Amino acid sequence: MNRFFLFLEKYLAAGIVLLVGSTFRIKTLTNIPAQRVIYSFWHRDMIPLLFQRKFEKIAVLISPSKDGELIAGPAQVLGFKTARGSSSRRGIKALKEMMELSKKHSLAITPDGPKGPSQKVKEGLLYLAFHTRLPIIPVAVDISSERIFNSWDKFRFPIPFSKINISYGEPIFIEKKEEIKNKLSFVQKAMEKLAEKNKIKKIK
Repeated sequence: MNRFFLFLEKYLAAGIVLLVGSTFRIKTLTNIPAQRVIYSFWHRDMIPLLFQRKFEKIAVLISPSKDGELIAGPAQVLGFKTARGSSSRRGIKALKEMMELSKKHSLAITPDGPKGPSQKVKEGLLYLAFHTRLPIIPVAVDISSERIFNSWDKFRFPIPFSKINISYGEPIFIEKKEEIKNKLSFVQKAMEKLAEKNKIKKIK
């Protein structure tokens, strides 16, 4: 991918997030963790969270693909550290990078990325929690008005002045290696229950 294009894209995309994000009416329904954790959120919910948690000490795991490059650049401009990898490419190296970053940063991962299935937790999240000894914090996002893209994750872009609910769940620890498989469905259900509680109430 052309380096000049990527240079322009990262600043333009970050500028759009800041500009549109300044109009968001965000309501955080729970406390944001003060300690280092691993935030777990769906791939489609990136935009509101990139805006809300900008310029904080958070490291994000992003796919090494060309599409991932389009996300990594703007994320770095917005103050996030990035590690590049997925379950199929650079997985071990990315895990080591995230483990190193976890010593000073909270981590963020989309457990259904980079190619889905959408809104389904994969084991990589739990491996990361086990090796870093940091708790998983489910994150839920709901948007009152949005454009939904025709992508594998049905990516969401909030319309300016949208109401946005964001909730942070209870910590989930993975203390033993055998818990990685055993707690996979538990984490999935925790994500789903939090999303249900976080929904914006529609006026009938």
